[in-house]
Amino acid sequence: MKKSIFLVSHSKEITDGIKTMVEQMAQKEEVAIFSLGGTAEGQLGSDPTKIMAAVEASQDAAVYLVFADLGSAVLSAELAFDLLAENDQKKYRLVDAPLVEGAFAAAITAGITDDVEQIMTEAKQAGKKGW
Repeated sequence: MKKSIFLVSHSKEITDGIKTMVEQMAQKEEVAIFSLGGTAEGQLGSDPTKIMAAVEASQDAAVYLVFADLGSAVLSAELAFDLLAENDQKKYRLVDAPLVEGAFAAAITAGITDDVEQIMTEAKQAGKKGW
């Protein structure tokens, strides 16, 4: 089962760095990582249209796990959800977890299981478990 992980931050450099780190350790054929930091113009900020484009690019995924860092990045992730078709909304999970540790734990766990609840639990507990 294919899973997509969306990294949302105000900074493209942050999400690019996390994507690089996670891809080096996760099983790439099972998990697609999307760096969605910054605005479409390359500025600091977040952009729900980038999230929607990532959904479009990963229609073969069974689940979209969305990790966001700061308040308006979370708001962008929530707005993107509201703008998606109902079928895509069913696959969309905004994960309440630390961006770095949560995304890392989710990617590693997603590479070994298709249990979405287990993947999300690992992501949410990542900061406490010392991932």
